[in-house]
Amino acid sequence: MENQLVKMYDEATYETFKEKQTTKALCEVMTDKNGKATFVLERQKWFAGTKSRELMFVVLDTLDAANYAWWSKGGTVTAGQKQSFKIEVDRQKAGEKTAESLFLMEDGVLKGIKDKNVSQVILPAEVKSIAPGAFWESNVESLVLNEGLESIGVQAFARCKKLVSVSFPSSLKVIEKHAFEDCVALAKLNLSKTHVEEIGSNAFRETGLKSVAFPSSLKKIGPQVFLKTQLENVVLPAEVQEVGPEAFREVVTLKSITLPNNIQKIGWQAFYGCTKLENVNYTGSMKSANGVVESAAFEGCEALTRIILPQSVAEVQEGIFIECPRLKQIILPESVKKIGGYGLRTNYSVEKIVFKGYEPPALEETSLPFVDDITSIVVPKGKLEAYKAAYADYHKIMVENL
Repeated sequence: MENQLVKMYDEATYETFKEKQTTKALCEVMTDKNGKATFVLERQKWFAGTKSRELMFVVLDTLDAANYAWWSKGGTVTAGQKQSFKIEVDRQKAGEKTAESLFLMEDGVLKGIKDKNVSQVILPAEVKSIAPGAFWESNVESLVLNEGLESIGVQAFARCKKLVSVSFPSSLKVIEKHAFEDCVALAKLNLSKTHVEEIGSNAFRETGLKSVAFPSSLKKIGPQVFLKTQLENVVLPAEVQEVGPEAFREVVTLKSITLPNNIQKIGWQAFYGCTKLENVNYTGSMKSANGVVESAAFEGCEALTRIILPQSVAEVQEGIFIECPRLKQIILPESVKKIGGYGLRTNYSVEKIVFKGYEPPALEETSLPFVDDITSIVVPKGKLEAYKAAYADYHKIMVENL
């Protein structure tokens, strides 16, 4: 069975587990596509002062105080040697019993959970979708979503403040808005096997997320999806077309973001207040040069020193870099045709703005920094006179790119 959580216990904790199935495992591993879970036990950590240990491996199905099913296998494990155990699971009867007693189901839709104190949940194979609010404010800690699940509804797991781990199936296509909002204990997210194309607004807002692995299918991140999370380094897939308004607003731990070179929209205040953001990178090739960077997209990014906008950007709106005190270099791609008011101002001095377009972009009077606040403007070779004519007030600080 693929994507099956396997738990490991020693002699003492296994005895406790048999009395109380919520007992925390010493280690947990998901099975691969062949149904194999591989535990690598470091000698210093697991075999200090001994050559062998008695260990038990457990597969546990959905449970509450009275309804659960589990299967186990184990024995002596010797340091430095490989050991395998085979767990045979018969879910037919046990699965029917636990699903019926634990979940509210109708035609493949999981509408709710009967006991919100259940801590570990493995969804039965027949679930196709999870209804809005199905697990709202429940005490679930560990969640394994079944293969065959296609959609997670609005607020399905919102305010599940004890939720630590979620296993997502390859069949998943839809994550609706607010689906995991306020899951403050959720620190890691692996969506890489799914086929999700859009993440709904506020889906992971104010969670404890520190890392996310995105699916290659992803095309759109909705508004406020990761607002006030704890992400540090983000790499978006090459097919992402849109990062919605405030999508990463006030992620004060964010240090780097890798955007697609073909992105068509960076929304209003998308990275507003990301005070530790130092690096903005790009991946993939440019296919369509109609992109827009909306107002205040990078406002308040206090650690940002240099930025190269993606090649797909055609329009830079108002106040993109306001209150970016360390930003010294702004490099605009050839595709940029229009820059809004205060579009390239930071409220601080800027050393260099580089234009790569052969035609000077259309500006408003306030688009560029004050003449005294900029050291140089670099333009394409052979286009110096065209830029001087377009931006006459800045002709003295213009140079051609060598």
